[in-house]
Amino acid sequence: MSGDMFKKLVEKRQKSQPDTPPAELPVTPAPPPPEPKKRGRPATGKRSDPNWTGRTYYIRKETDLDVEGELLQLKRQGIELDKSELVDALLDAWVKWRQGDNIDLRISEISPRRKDDKAE
Repeated sequence: MSGDMFKKLVEKRQKSQPDTPPAELPVTPAPPPPEPKKRGRPATGKRSDPNWTGRTYYIRKETDLDVEGELLQLKRQGIELDKSELVDALLDAWVKWRQGDNIDLRISEISPRRKDDKAE
């Protein structure tokens, strides 16, 4: 019985549709879809800076903790320096020293201490 009902609906629909094709509408090109938004935050760090390269080095845990403590003290003094900048500056100073530059000038760039400060 349900098969007859569907058959009648199909026939009724076919009779109600005209045999002539509809008049063609002018075709307008669809506007290009907008570019999808990039996910995440903009790439502004060292990872996306072509002047920096990523490296992995191993240091002792005790040294790492000491470095963290010293960098924290510098931060409290208003001196912003992260580990990668520190390592870069120290390696740069070492290379310049090996090439004959004055190492005291290089170290003073990264140290708030002055050459004439005495250890307590």
